[in-house]
Amino acid sequence: MTQRVATVPVVAQPIDPTRLFGKIAMPGALKIAPFRHIWGALLLIHLSRWVEITAVGWVIVEATGSPFLVSLGVFARLAPFVVAGPIGGAMADRVNQVWFIRITTVGRVVIAALLALALFSVGSNLWLIYSLTAIGGLFGSAVIPALRALYADLVPERELTSALGFESLAFTISLIIGPLIAGAILPFVDAPLMFVGTTIAYLIAAAAMFLVPASVANLKHDDEEDRAVRPGLFSSIAEGFQVARSRPIIIAVFAVIITAEGFAFTFLHLIPIFATDILGGGPTTLGALWSAQGAGELVGATLIVAWVGKRISSPGRALLMAVGICMLIGIPLGLSSTLPLTLFLLFSLGVSASMFAVMQSHVILMSTPTKLRGRLIGIQTMFLVGFPVGALVVGSIASVFGPHAAVVGMSTTGLILIGFVAIKFPQLRERLVAPE
Repeated sequence: MTQRVATVPVVAQPIDPTRLFGKIAMPGALKIAPFRHIWGALLLIHLSRWVEITAVGWVIVEATGSPFLVSLGVFARLAPFVVAGPIGGAMADRVNQVWFIRITTVGRVVIAALLALALFSVGSNLWLIYSLTAIGGLFGSAVIPALRALYADLVPERELTSALGFESLAFTISLIIGPLIAGAILPFVDAPLMFVGTTIAYLIAAAAMFLVPASVANLKHDDEEDRAVRPGLFSSIAEGFQVARSRPIIIAVFAVIITAEGFAFTFLHLIPIFATDILGGGPTTLGALWSAQGAGELVGATLIVAWVGKRISSPGRALLMAVGICMLIGIPLGLSSTLPLTLFLLFSLGVSASMFAVMQSHVILMSTPTKLRGRLIGIQTMFLVGFPVGALVVGSIASVFGPHAAVVGMSTTGLILIGFVAIKFPQLRERLVAPE
């Protein structure tokens, strides 16, 4: 007679949502699965963007050799921030942020495909390149408020700096890899094929965004009562400006942003000119210069995520220090004529730029009521207009006086201006207190 052996049912172990594949421990905001999907999509978007920027810059410098026309390409990409930022911010407070991000990512797919088609069919037609680049800039700038407002809804307050740091990390990893890829491939592959590759990458990023449940958006401010009294689009934008004007700390951050964007990063507008005319290099040198700054931003973002972020009691003071250091670095960077020194200075600029990028959004998000975060971030992106305006100014100066004088002059002027901002707005040096 055989005995029956009792079997113990196997109980499936629940998957820990804070771990990748249920096993790998994730740091900070990456513990949250929807944020991981967003971060993966961002990584692909920024990678495609930097391949695109490097390829477009090379096409323009090869076709013209003009510092002004190269900087005009930067202007075309970033000028839409003035209009799209505030509108995107108002939309981020009105519609489902996840769907808004999906739609703008699909828009990037279309623009990348049109750029490839345009270069295949009509060659280096600058005005067509500028036009498509500007439309791509509309999508890129409109989505920023939705992303950052969504972070504030997705992650606990203590992890907000971590989320912003990971956003910066995605940007900087891409800034290192993207230009290197473009610089390595451009000597062997025609530029249109580069844009075929970016189209595919944008498409994968759009697919990743569809893995993020739309239900995670607007959880804190999408009730029936709010929808019943919600003002029109332009009234929403006006309300955002009114709140900004009523908070000196936010006005102070905007002053820092427009000063930094206009004067601290002028070397970046002329990187194709420095790579060819000053350093005597080609596409590989161009990619190395972009990647050096990206390596610095990667180190800076990693420090913020892993250590610095939770130890900063005054983000405004950290913001001022980061911008001041960027201005100081710009002076020897503009004077440099050797590749090793230029690479080192660009790396150092990247470290400080990472702190600048994270702290400006941190101060604004923590100084703004939840329902207005999208609009305030939208207004913040409007002040990034200093970057394309700075591109036009430094390009014009470089065309007359040379790139060395242009970068040194702009950096010195910016250092004086940021000192004035620090004196004018003492709120930046105080401890930050979040609104009720």
